[in-house]
Amino acid sequence: MGIALLRFYLYLLLPEWMSNQNPDSRHFFRRKFTSAYRARLRCVRRLWLGSGLLMLALPIPPVVITLGLFTTFISFSLLDEH
Repeated sequence: MGIALLRFYLYLLLPEWMSNQNPDSRHFFRRKFTSAYRARLRCVRRLWLGSGLLMLALPIPPVVITLGLFTTFISFSLLDEH
């Protein structure tokens, strides 16, 4: 009951174009459902996992901050529209 009510509220509040989940590489929202975007997202997840492990291995604040900022930059670069 609670999940159905939450879905109903989201249906009322969210715009109509967010309910369409057909992959379209030219649409700013629906490009997230394309296989190419999902492959890049998997790459970013692996990048963050490796970066997090490296942060745990070298818990020096300058290394953690620099690696976090660099990983964020690379993530945005990978997921940005081509």
